[in-house]
Order: sequence, then C-alpha cells, then structure tokens
Amino acid sequence: MTGLAREYGEGLYELARDEELRPMIHEQLEDISALLKAEPEFIRLLCSRAVERAARLKIVDDTFANHVHPYVTNFMKLLVEKEHFDAFLLCCQWFHQRYNEDYGIVEARVTSAVALNEEERAALRVRLSKISGRQVSLIEAVDPSVIGGVRVEMDGKRYDNTIQDRLGRLKRSLTQGL
Repeated sequence: MTGLAREYGEGLYELARDEELRPMIHEQLEDISALLKAEPEFIRLLCSRAVERAARLKIVDDTFANHVHPYVTNFMKLLVEKEHFDAFLLCCQWFHQRYNEDYGIVEARVTSAVALNEEERAALRVRLSKISGRQVSLIEAVDPSVIGGVRVEMDGKRYDNTIQDRLGRLKRSLTQGL
C-alpha cells in the first residue's frame, strides 16, 4: 500500500466516519472497485493526460454523480485533478481495511470444490466467528482439485479440512510407519 493511497483513503474514511456515512460509502466504493477491476480501460482513461483534465472530470461526473454520494464523486474528481487516479483502487483497499477494523470484521478466504449454499455459508460464518471472536466476511473461491471439504485462510492462519489435505496426512502417516 502506498503512502498516497493510505493518506487519501484515510482522508475519505475520516470524512465518512465524521458524517456517519461509513457503511454507505464503503458499499459504494466496493461496487465501483468491482466495476473498475472489470473495466481497467476506464482507469487508464481517467489517468490519461492525452485527455484534457476537464474532460476527465466531466466523465466522472457523468458516470457517477447521480449514482453515488457526492463525497465519493468528489473524491474521484480530486484524484483526477491531482493526477493520482491510478491509486483509486488502493485508496479503496485502505478504506475497506479501516472499515473492517472499526466494525470488527475479519475476512476469511474459503476454497471449496463446489460453491457453498446459503446454509453452508451461514454455518461456516458461525464457526469462524467463534474461532476469531469477530464477524466474518467470506470471500469464496471454487477449486475442483480440493475434491471435497473446505480450506480457509483467515487472520494469517490456514484451516484445511479438505479431502485433499486429509489424504496427504494419511499418506504421510502411512509412510512414517514403514
């Protein structure tokens, strides 16, 4: 994380906190981040000095002004004005980190062979909340090589309850016994 992203992201976060807008702005930044990750050309356009700054600011206004809080639009315009829009996604990451810290949320990266259903997600959240003592936000991935079970990475720890891992442990215990 760059110092610039931390500084700008923290500035927006403090404003959102002071105005009691954190949940709404967090959600809007998450949505915009997802859109920009799907369309990286848009970031390049807003960073391009080949396009006049006034035109880039108008693009931000035309695209976002009627859809997000004015603080978010103005934040994006500030980054365009300062020629730092390339740091937008990192600023959003900083905002997201601060939001999770303040709201006691921990992210858990869950890998399973097939997508979890809502009942499985709820049970996993409850179990992981007991382990972490915090509210859990699941980030899910599907990997057929897992075969079955789930692998979770949370708070720098790995919890592996996959068939793949169990077979590996069984293999190691059998080879150690020889």
